[in-house]
Amino acid sequence: MLEASLAVNEKKATVVLKGRADTVSSVCLYVEYEKAKKQGCSEFEFDMKEVEYICSATLRSFLKAQKDCNRNGTAMQITGASEGVKDVFELTGFSSIMNIS
Repeated sequence: MLEASLAVNEKKATVVLKGRADTVSSVCLYVEYEKAKKQGCSEFEFDMKEVEYICSATLRSFLKAQKDCNRNGTAMQITGASEGVKDVFELTGFSSIMNIS
């Protein structure tokens, strides 16, 4: 089960994700993104240091957030991903359209 918590510092939102990003819980990251957007944030970071698994539904949530950022001229980055999670982003081609560090 994925847990997401939001911290806002001025215009930067950090969504800390923990656990398994499975189909059922994948939507929670987008919910936190929407909360931050409503608070006027223009920079979004998804901290994935404690994420051990990522599924295709989670990738769709990230893609939806990235498309929204592109449309609104805001920045999004994914940080702290393990090598296994980075591999998923790489294999799916998401690493070419998202800022992943």
